[in-house]
Amino acid sequence: LGACLTLALTTGVITIAASAASNVDEVRAAQAAKISLKQAITIASKSASGILISADFDEDDSDGKGGVYELEFSTDSVNYEIKVDANTGKIVKKETDRLDGDDINVYQVQKKAKIDIMKAINIAEKQTGGKILEIEFENDRDYANHTAYYKADLLKGNKIVSINVDANSGKTFANKFKK
Repeated sequence: LGACLTLALTTGVITIAASAASNVDEVRAAQAAKISLKQAITIASKSASGILISADFDEDDSDGKGGVYELEFSTDSVNYEIKVDANTGKIVKKETDRLDGDDINVYQVQKKAKIDIMKAINIAEKQTGGKILEIEFENDRDYANHTAYYKADLLKGNKIVSINVDANSGKTFANKFKK
């Protein structure tokens, strides 16, 4: 029993350390990026149709070259996934897929939302004083009073801040620091 407990505790410490190291790597890569997520959205929107569903910075998906922005746009039937290099601003990958039933539902809910994703980005940045790294539309029951919302991660100094923005009221909730 003692050995199992020691192993479990050690594994938990290693997991926490790995998570903290990952956040440090993400912070460093995001600070080094030459273009912002907002600029990447502008670049990608010229190659896609529909509304922006999600956008995020991925420091691991560029073969050590500083990161890419992964952006997802949807229409009522097609999903566009576009990757933009965070240093050059060039589109490095573009894929399209047909939407399934769940994706169509999410698209319809977001399309009816009073707050679009760009307004949600501006609200999150103003509220935190940070720079947007990731945002995604959520349509779930995780929060009783906020079933449609944007989940955002922002870089503020050397920390990543998480904030949620209600898609209908624009109010923020469930704010937290990641590391």
